Amino acid sequence: MTIQYQDKYLLPSPAGAWHCISATAPEPARQFLQQLMTFEESQHFDADTINSLLPDSNIQESLLYHIQQLKWLQGFSAPRSAPQGNFDESLPDLLAALSSEYKTLLADDEGFFLAGSGFTHEASEELAALGADLSALYTRHEGIVSNNLNINSSAFALVDAAGYSRIGFWPLYIGELRFNLVISGAPRFEQQNFVDLVWILHKRYYRQKHKADANAA
Repeated sequence: MTIQYQDKYLLPSPAGAWHCISATAPEPARQFLQQLMTFEESQHFDADTINSLLPDSNIQESLLYHIQQLKWLQGFSAPRSAPQGNFDESLPDLLAALSSEYKTLLADDEGFFLAGSGFTHEASEELAALGADLSALYTRHEGIVSNNLNINSSAFALVDAAGYSRIGFWPLYIGELRFNLVISGAPRFEQQNFVDLVWILHKRYYRQKHKADANAA
């Protein structure tokens, strides 16, 4: 097997970042990608890094091949640093770039508005609350969506007569936490800004939770 990331510094690709946040199931590929998002810098692809992130040597080769085939990784010739600065100040610009109309907001699963760009404050509060209601609705009917209909998505959209999304509600799972990303117009996830958003959220929430769990143990 040829690994194309030798001597590169690794981060999830936009598709890999989406896999990170698309569900809570702790499968090996998702856990590997999530761990890459907890560091301050992209990690060098070498034996020490792989052994620390994938201690089960029996699955290393097959898992890396699987991730490579699905294009869930990207490699850089030099280290890349996580977005710096205040959490609240960093988010609006990243969020704006994810919408074709530059109107995006992030809220928690309880309907609390965290950050956004383009929406008025009043609209942001209402959309955050609506996102929480839709999360609860999906939870109640998850069985028919994921099992009976075999639809692998928990996103909702308000669509126009042509079926195009006017406003979409996208869940982001950071570990066991769920956030709602509300986007006006077409989403633009295939870019580094989306990776940086997921990186910031993993650093703040995924890493904090695992530190708390370690301290409790």
